[in-house]
Amino acid sequence: MAETKMEKLIKKRAGIKAKLTIFSNFINNILPSKELSSVQLLDLEGRLSKFDTLYTVFDQLQCDIEMLSDNLENECQEREYFENQYHELIAKARGLLGEQPSHRRELQDGSVASFEDVKAGGSKFNCVRLPKISIPTFHGHYQHWLEYRDTFISLIHSRSDIDDINKLHYLRASLKDSALLVIDSLDVKGDNYANAWKLLCSRYDNKRLLVNNHVQALFNVEQIQKESSQSIRHLIDITNKNLRALSTLDQPTQYWDTLIIHMMADKLDTTTRREWETHRNSLNNPPPLDIFMTFLSNRADLLETLQEINYSSTRLAFHSASEGGRQQGRRALSQSIAR
Repeated sequence: MAETKMEKLIKKRAGIKAKLTIFSNFINNILPSKELSSVQLLDLEGRLSKFDTLYTVFDQLQCDIEMLSDNLENECQEREYFENQYHELIAKARGLLGEQPSHRRELQDGSVASFEDVKAGGSKFNCVRLPKISIPTFHGHYQHWLEYRDTFISLIHSRSDIDDINKLHYLRASLKDSALLVIDSLDVKGDNYANAWKLLCSRYDNKRLLVNNHVQALFNVEQIQKESSQSIRHLIDITNKNLRALSTLDQPTQYWDTLIIHMMADKLDTTTRREWETHRNSLNNPPPLDIFMTFLSNRADLLETLQEINYSSTRLAFHSASEGGRQQGRRALSQSIAR
């Protein structure tokens, strides 16, 4: 019998989860070590580099599964479990690398020199092995520029222990699509890093376009058709994200409460909108935005609680029905034997 698409996706997901378990076992085996050998460090860095890409594969598989699944609650639990395990292992691995003597290099006589020792001794070594740093990928969308820019400045641009040629490599590796084309014509050499960063900022640090983009994102929030905790939380997250970005761009968002409440309330499903209007009518003055956000957050919590109660009741009813069927079958069998 041919496998369904859902069965194939679940098998692929099982393979991803097996890799998670393998990496977990490896980390737990080396955790007791007070200091890792150079071989263990290289092994850990190699495994971590491959493990870093595992989430992207899992996320795509899980999205496909969730689209086909009739039990979204279970799939959300699957995603939550995987993400918790994944991020915990990433943190442990980077913690192990960070606890080791930084930038160690074995010399010909077998001794170990730190980066500071090499600097003090001269320029004999030009290549420094850097720890793995996760930098968000930027594809050229204005919606993500501010987050990317601030993260890159914090992790790479402002660091004095990374030379310009390595900064340029990090920059090129983190850019994709139209963003990469901005600096693609520059040769990969240290002198070009400052030019590359200046070109990128000149292209995307356009305050007018950034403001327009984030305002448009507020207007483009999808209408909620059916009340659900996920949809309401998505509305909260999108609103807060774009308002924070606009505030960073010196827009007077503190005076926009009435406008934002009107825009977001118009995106609510019929039931939640009715509940909001009832709540607002109980207030003496026009509510500020934080009151609206608190209402939405409480509403999402309520819906999530009701979903859990409904799910538990359904399971209980199913088990009761199954047990009743088994008892009926046993009675029928006993009567048949008695005859």
